[in-house]
Amino acid sequence: MWEQHQTKLAEAEARGDYTEAVDEQRWMIDNAFLFGPRSEHNFEADARRYRHLAKLAAKTGNYRLAIDSLKQALNADPSRADAVLAQLDALPLAPKERAKLDSEFAWNIAAMRPGDDGQAPAVEDNLCWSYRVREVRVTHQRTVHTEDGMQRQVTYEARTWTFDSDTQRWHAAGLWITDAGTETEWVAGPNQPRYQALIAANTRFYTDGKVPPCHRDSWQGPYDAGTGTVFVAAELPATPPAATH
Repeated sequence: MWEQHQTKLAEAEARGDYTEAVDEQRWMIDNAFLFGPRSEHNFEADARRYRHLAKLAAKTGNYRLAIDSLKQALNADPSRADAVLAQLDALPLAPKERAKLDSEFAWNIAAMRPGDDGQAPAVEDNLCWSYRVREVRVTHQRTVHTEDGMQRQVTYEARTWTFDSDTQRWHAAGLWITDAGTETEWVAGPNQPRYQALIAANTRFYTDGKVPPCHRDSWQGPYDAGTGTVFVAAELPATPPAATH
């Protein structure tokens, strides 16, 4: 199955059908840990997939998806921050939007720098930026036998919600997706942050990125302590009246 989607992705790109290519790349992001080879089961590969999704989304003119994908790529592999920033710089953004994003990305890069906790930029607790989360409903949770050992799997459906820092409001960004993705972890291996978070997020809200300081107190996490990402919340956070952006 993985190889079939790789072929469909390559064919769509070759004929310039970037909308279909985006759909194929999204499938590969959501299913890499379930159907992909072991070489795809790491954060470096996950970051490459998100950077490629950003490239494809930009070709369709969907710059919001491109920006969100670059955020996910940075969260997955902060060591490739230069590659992420190069793609961000290539997007045709309005000056105000670029300035806001440059500040947000710089803050996140500094905050995730290994062994440099004291160097993260000081920010106000009420600083806000726009971001996306998923409302999650777990549909299947099971343990299966694979040729590499016993594996836990959780499959879920989801609906995306977007927080707009300009209006300080949440809105649903689409309908429920019945097969939104699958996360896994090995029974004999260490806990996987995204798997653990999705179990906790059943009928709640989930994000595998960072959350802005203005909403931080409403989120449980980070589940991935190494990158300061992956959070769960019982409900969509409300923004304090003094929040800025």
